[in-house]
Amino acid sequence: MESPLADGHQERPPTGLGTLVFQNTAAQLAGRALGLLFSAATSVLLARFLGRQRLGEYGAIYGYLALYGFLASFCLEQILAREVSIRKQQAAALFYTGTLTALTFSVFGAILAPAAAPLFGYTGPLRWLIGIAAIDALILPPFGFSGIIFQVEMKLWYNVVIGLLRQVLWLAAVMMLALGNATFYWVIIARTLCGFATVAAVLWTVRRSGLVQGSWHFLAHEARSMLGAGFPLVFTSLAGGIYHRIDQVMLHKMSGDQALGPYVIAVQLTELFSALPVALMSSLFPALSQSAPDSLPFDRYLRESYRFLLVIVFAACAVVAPVAAPFVELIYGKQFLPTAPLLIVLIWSEAPIFFGVALSSAVIAKGLQRYAPYGAIAGAMINVLLNLLLIPRFGALGASWATVISYGVAGIFFFLFFSEIRPMVSLGLRVAIWPFIIALAVTFSLIPLPFAFWWKSLLAAVAYAFGAWVTGALQRVDLIRLRSMFRKGLSNV
Repeated sequence: MESPLADGHQERPPTGLGTLVFQNTAAQLAGRALGLLFSAATSVLLARFLGRQRLGEYGAIYGYLALYGFLASFCLEQILAREVSIRKQQAAALFYTGTLTALTFSVFGAILAPAAAPLFGYTGPLRWLIGIAAIDALILPPFGFSGIIFQVEMKLWYNVVIGLLRQVLWLAAVMMLALGNATFYWVIIARTLCGFATVAAVLWTVRRSGLVQGSWHFLAHEARSMLGAGFPLVFTSLAGGIYHRIDQVMLHKMSGDQALGPYVIAVQLTELFSALPVALMSSLFPALSQSAPDSLPFDRYLRESYRFLLVIVFAACAVVAPVAAPFVELIYGKQFLPTAPLLIVLIWSEAPIFFGVALSSAVIAKGLQRYAPYGAIAGAMINVLLNLLLIPRFGALGASWATVISYGVAGIFFFLFFSEIRPMVSLGLRVAIWPFIIALAVTFSLIPLPFAFWWKSLLAAVAYAFGAWVTGALQRVDLIRLRSMFRKGLSNV
């Protein structure tokens, strides 16, 4: 038998799981860095183009549709990722089944949303704009399910490029709309067209990649299984949609779109960070699913996820909060200066989001998704009650505090009541202690100082990094491991 090395070329060693995770996370982070620039540019341009009133209406439309987000995909994405990672030879049939199953609910949601809109104060043109926006927000997502294969095969750079394509298209659309002084409804139409382009890019890329195995046919028994597995996540998503977006709907109805406009900007700025935990966990989720039966590697992956995410999110809190006011005035103008105190509060809501993304991925990987709805339901109830109490008295600032408190309950603390999940929560809380304390100290120390914007930002970053290093939140071994993984990643490219 001829040696595989007979031609003088050495066979490349298989890429390790840790290296694959790093490569995909690095690709996601690089894409997210570019995406941040596009998102920030679009946010600023859209705010200056629309003004406070129209921007409030824009946020109210998509905030309302987010309440129906659970119908867009019936929460089958993670179920499909788990099943396809285990049964790759049936990937085509699983994706086809999942798409048709989810479409039943997404079409229903797209009809229900505009029909029920007047109950939430959306009348006249806003109601019909909701119908147009629902095509992008609710009907299109199931058609992109096959793109999950890039997550399963740890080739997430495909998703990164497609995501950047959508952001570039949306930025270009907003620029043309602003230059042409277009009417408001064209903003909604343009965003919907960007959604069609994104789905087309996903389908074309999946077909060209050849990664999906098997034949495309419907599996009735798999549809029933997906529905059974998805129901707990649907309740979670429904409750999550309430505590993530009901604040904008309630501000629209109780305080008006003039008050909602600055709040939309604060939400957009904080959510610029939200894709980071999704980037890491989408890379790591297949590894978590495969290692779930073995507690040692599973705990190791989860601990490193917590460490990375929580150090980063509290760094964002420490840097953003002290410079919120001058930053908002510089970028968005004085008309949006009321955004600054809202941003100082809302940036802390990212901590339970980062924590919750890691925790929910671990819960699903362990097959414990039956517990997922409880925290979200508790968070939704607390959010609605707090908004009812705080918005009439404090307006958008009250909604900001309601968001932070309800996110903390839903994403972290409520799960301490469940013995099977409590060890995962406790692990994350132990990791979070020092980064949280350092971020608080930096924030309260720097906010009153009369330093220039740039110097205060630099001082916050240095102070946080130093504190994280001294307390062990950042360790030398982390830098060594990162450098080693980076070198291995390059050698396997």
